[in-house]
Amino acid sequence: MDIIFQSGDFYNATSSIWSNLIIIISALLGALISGFIAIWIFMKGLRIEKEKKKDEYISERIDLEEYFFNNIDSISSFIDRQVDEISKCSKRVEDWNNKDFTLSVFPELTAKDAWAINQERIFKIFVTNREGTPKEKSSDFVNVRNCFYYIDDFKTSQNELNKEVSQRLYENIKLWNDSLNKLTKLSNEFVCAYNSKPIEENDQFLKFYTDLMVNKQSQLIKENKSQNMSIVFNELIEPLKQYMKDNPNSMDKRILAINEPLLNLQNAYIQIISLRYERRKKALESGRRLLAVKRILQDCISSTKERKKIYL
Repeated sequence: MDIIFQSGDFYNATSSIWSNLIIIISALLGALISGFIAIWIFMKGLRIEKEKKKDEYISERIDLEEYFFNNIDSISSFIDRQVDEISKCSKRVEDWNNKDFTLSVFPELTAKDAWAINQERIFKIFVTNREGTPKEKSSDFVNVRNCFYYIDDFKTSQNELNKEVSQRLYENIKLWNDSLNKLTKLSNEFVCAYNSKPIEENDQFLKFYTDLMVNKQSQLIKENKSQNMSIVFNELIEPLKQYMKDNPNSMDKRILAINEPLLNLQNAYIQIISLRYERRKKALESGRRLLAVKRILQDCISSTKERKKIYL
């Protein structure tokens, strides 16, 4: 049997296995530790990112609520201005010197900015993100939306009403002016007819009519009262009506000639009285409704703000 010698250190097989095992274990432990550290850093980053997003979400919610509530304040402010304009319109309509029954509608009185906000997010402002009974929270949300619907309808309905009233007013004022001009024109025709065929006895009707439709009307013009329909009706038309009432069986053709324009004047006057009443009534009703809308908005917003917020 030959003995073999090798130069260098003596090679021990058992020691080598343990060394390799220690190296492997150390490597595995290092990898595990590195992995745990990496996972810890990753999870910490996720928590930080989540907290950051939560903070951003809360901040965004606060900003959205502030924006929404400011919209409500703006709507309430323009409701006050619109109600003030309604009061002025009502006073103008009562004035017989005024012939404009139009109600000025503020274009700023609108819920379009509130509607532009995602309605689901508004629902969260009132319901999801606040404590309280679901019924009460939902009721506030629905009531506010209904107020928005009325505000949008108010502008549309008032503009349509303005057109309708203006058209009816124009038609009746035209009928009034045409009929009044016809009565004045008839007075000139009556005078010309009398002068061309004079009669010996006094013409009481002609004297009465010319005094009324010429002299009295001229006086009203000088006194700046000719545009006041109520004064003209009471001081010119009513005396004519009374004359016809006192002479029901008169066959005077001139009385027959004034009958149609006189009736037209009376009808126009009655229609405009009715129109003034209707316009004023509807204007005041719309003002009361707007004030009710303002109260509902304020009550709903106030109760919502009093509820504690829930930060999910």
